[in-house]
Amino acid sequence: MREIQVPNFYEDKGNLFSQSRDGNSIYGEQVTSRGGKFFRIFSPLRSKLSSSMKLGLRPDIRKGDHMLYLGAGAGTTASHLADSLSTGSIFAVEFAPVPFIKLASLSGIKENIFPILSDAQKPEAYGLFVDKVDIIYQDVSQPNQIDIFAKNMDYFGSQRGILMLKTFSLRSDFSVNDEIKKIRARFSVQQVKDISRFHRGHYAITVSTN
Repeated sequence: MREIQVPNFYEDKGNLFSQSRDGNSIYGEQVTSRGGKFFRIFSPLRSKLSSSMKLGLRPDIRKGDHMLYLGAGAGTTASHLADSLSTGSIFAVEFAPVPFIKLASLSGIKENIFPILSDAQKPEAYGLFVDKVDIIYQDVSQPNQIDIFAKNMDYFGSQRGILMLKTFSLRSDFSVNDEIKKIRARFSVQQVKDISRFHRGHYAITVSTN
């Protein structure tokens, strides 16, 4: 196992793993043990974050970060981020009730995940439940996804962000270049990765406010 830049994430023979303290398989993923430590395989087919990192993205994630995760779904990616943020926390926002049930159940295993049933477009509705935000991770399929991202970055004063940009089927006038220009106009863009190889029509973008 070779540790990479992201805390508690490792590479081995082309596969990405997160080191887990409990050794539990969350969604059926393989868990391996080496030297008394547990490692959960993090498949690029199951997560846009995993696929973007396999393609070279190195997001600025720190183990003590307080993360706001917008569009957490059932918690597949959030569970691996919970491994990474070993001394931090994840405020996981999900709007749809069905995946939220699984997300809420996950918080009983990963105690640093705090699920919030709410609309990512309304940070004022869930801001009372969020102590601090160092970094925002967003995976929301909405036509105004950049506005949602910017609104939350501004509202919580986050200095770092990771945006999974959906580039198709949102509206007829969609242009990838125009959307990225909008992001560059608001933030300092660190990296842009086309992850269509694993997740059709998606880009992974890391930003900062510095």
